[in-house]
Amino acid sequence: MEHQVTGVKHRHLALNEIFTAEKEVAQTSIYSLNVDDDYIGKFKSSGLIISTGTGSTGWLHSAKRFTEINVERALNKFGAYNEPSEVYHNISVALSE
Repeated sequence: MEHQVTGVKHRHLALNEIFTAEKEVAQTSIYSLNVDDDYIGKFKSSGLIISTGTGSTGWLHSAKRFTEINVERALNKFGAYNEPSEVYHNISVALSE
């Protein structure tokens, strides 16, 4: 990894995953990605997760998890209001598997 401002390069070894972000958690990270010398693009986000196959399960589960609130908001956008809470729960569990 190379710091964009200082140009200082750091080498990190990891078995499971690396999460990189700004020291101040409310600040957005802006980064350019190169993989095997191929430019992937410039991105802006709250951080970047780099994971191996052995470490990807936990991050992936967290990233793809649907909460009952997510389901309720989605259904509301389609005009399905005031469904029983069991509906939100069952859909969120099914989508998060």
